[in-house]
Amino acid sequence: MIPQILKTVLAGVLAGVAIFMMPFIIIKVLIFFLLIKAIFRLMGGGRRHHWRYAYAHKYKNMTEEERIAFKQKYGNGCGWNYHCGPEDCEPTDNKDKTTGV
Repeated sequence: MIPQILKTVLAGVLAGVAIFMMPFIIIKVLIFFLLIKAIFRLMGGGRRHHWRYAYAHKYKNMTEEERIAFKQKYGNGCGWNYHCGPEDCEPTDNKDKTTGV
């Protein structure tokens, strides 16, 4: 009978310690994931910044007609990362909408 009581007491103590330590474990896990995120950002950078350089290279190698078409399409700040309505981004003429890029 005494081993049953000791097992119950030991289970209660372990459950109490687990409940007490839970917030500390959650904080440690959260800090771990934040550190991993920071490491990935420092090592690889954000993907959102890499396209700018590639587009700058394309823009530099465009012809004048392609640049004019590009400015008409994206000159008002519309693009994949900007929030504007379709009425703001539509070109005024109904010619071929491709830029050849």
